[in-house]
Amino acid sequence: MKKVVSTLVLSLVVSIGAFAQETMTNDEVISLTKAGLAASIIVGKINTSTTNFDTSTEGLIALSKAGVSQEVIAAMISAKAGKPAGGGSTMAVSSGDPNDPMSKHGYGVYLYQEVDGKKKMTQIQPSMSGQNRTGGAFTASITPFGLGKVKTKTNLPGRSAALQIQETNPVFYFYLDASSGGLNTSSGIPSSPNEFTLVRFNQRSDNREVTIAKSNSWGGKGGLSDEYVVGLKSEDLGNGTFRITPTTPLKKGEYGFYLLNSGNANTAAGVGSKFFDFGVMMTP
Repeated sequence: MKKVVSTLVLSLVVSIGAFAQETMTNDEVISLTKAGLAASIIVGKINTSTTNFDTSTEGLIALSKAGVSQEVIAAMISAKAGKPAGGGSTMAVSSGDPNDPMSKHGYGVYLYQEVDGKKKMTQIQPSMSGQNRTGGAFTASITPFGLGKVKTKTNLPGRSAALQIQETNPVFYFYLDASSGGLNTSSGIPSSPNEFTLVRFNQRSDNREVTIAKSNSWGGKGGLSDEYVVGLKSEDLGNGTFRITPTTPLKKGEYGFYLLNSGNANTAAGVGSKFFDFGVMMTP
C-alpha cells in the first residue's frame, strides 16, 4: 500500500514539475493568436510563463505573416531580453472590450461615442467615388481674359451618408499600420493620420461632391479646395492607435475622411477615391 501511495505522489510531483516548466514558443503564440485570444491576454501569459522565443529577423517576419499583433511581438522581444512587457508602451492594457478604444481593433476608422453612459465604437465603412463632373465651363467661356474657372468635382452617390451623428465635436479613432514607419507599400494600409483629410461635401439632390481641381485659360490647380477642408487634431496613443478630433465644431452637413492615396484608377479625376463618410444632423 505504501508503495502505491509513493508511486502516486512521485507521479504527481513529476506532473506538477513538467507543468511548471512549460515553455512558450513562437508556435504557441501563433496558435493563441489564431484562436482569437486578445493581445492583452497573450501578453499576460507571456509575462507569467517560461519562454524560449525566436526573435531573429526571420522569426519576427514569420510572426507578422501569421497575424501576431505588434503588441504581442514587442512582449516577446522584451521576454527574450529578460524584461517585463509593457513598460515602454503608451497603449493601455485592455480587457478586449470592442467598445473600449484602447482595446485591440482591426485596421480602420472608428467613431467613438458615449450613449447612456456606455462606450460605443462604430467602424465607418468607406464609400467609393464612382464618377466626377465638370462645372463652370459656360461661365468660363464668357468671362473676359480667360479668367473664368472650370471646376472638376468628384462625388459620392446619395444625398446623405448612412451614418448620421448629432455630436458637433465627435471623436474618432484610427487604427493604422504604424509599424512600417510610413514605408507600407506592401500592405497598402495607411500608417499615419496625415494620409487622411476631413472634407465637408456640397450636397446636391442625389449626391455629395467636393472640388478636387480648378483651371482657367492660364493654368490649373489640382487638389482639394481649401473651403472644403476641415482641420484635424491628432493624438498618437501608440501601437498604431490615433485619437482624432476636429479643431473646430462641425456644422450641420455631410463629411468624409478622404484617403489621399486612394483613387489610383483615375487619380486626376478622383474616380476610385475612398471617403469614410458620415453626416452631422444635430437633432434626431
